[in-house]
Amino acid sequence: MLSNGGEIFRTNELMVYAARQFGLRECSVFTIANGIFVSAIVEGELYSCQVRHIPLTPIHLERVEAMNDLSRRIAAGVVGPEEAKAEVHRIRAIKGAGPVALTLASALGAGGFGFLFGGNLRDCAMSALAGLLLYVFILNFCNRFHIRKVMTNILSSVLVTLFCCVALHLGLGDHLDKMIVGAIFPLVPGVPLTIAVRNFMENDYIAGLVRLTDAVLVAGCIAVGVGCVITTWNTLFGGIVL
Repeated sequence: MLSNGGEIFRTNELMVYAARQFGLRECSVFTIANGIFVSAIVEGELYSCQVRHIPLTPIHLERVEAMNDLSRRIAAGVVGPEEAKAEVHRIRAIKGAGPVALTLASALGAGGFGFLFGGNLRDCAMSALAGLLLYVFILNFCNRFHIRKVMTNILSSVLVTLFCCVALHLGLGDHLDKMIVGAIFPLVPGVPLTIAVRNFMENDYIAGLVRLTDAVLVAGCIAVGVGCVITTWNTLFGGIVL
């Protein structure tokens, strides 16, 4: 649950419910955004402690929902240890949307946000094409060559901003700011930022700070990519009216 974007308190609740339901009476859990610390006394004799590192991987809400459902069934006592273990393996194997669906969703989202921010049909069409190009680039270059997250966001924002500048230069769009805003929106870390705020509201300040730092870093990378392209374009080809 934690590695796929679930909140800290839900992860803690799931572990506590499972420990109680499966007969582990003395169990203590401490969870942060990228780590879980668990200690337990088994049969009054064995004291064990486990530490698990949880990387900040891409968010997969379908798995989080499946784990929430499993948590409720464990708390209700309808799932035993072996069944829960098999269910966790099944949930871990759940695959997300395929590359075609992700690419089309990026194009649709980019075009839609371009419209929401005041772009006309020509601007929205260019934003949609930029969003399409964005995920083609991420899936076929960044993921294939295992480019780090920071560079992926910078290079992706550079690519879509350059595409929008060229489109404006060729007369294919009318408002560069609307095209760029729509095009980069698939990169915006909306869910991590929401999770960070939720963690702060639940008094999980360490976890909230980790998620917030990750979201701010992504936003900064996007700003760097967009700013570099616009500055370079202005220097080489004259001013751009945003």
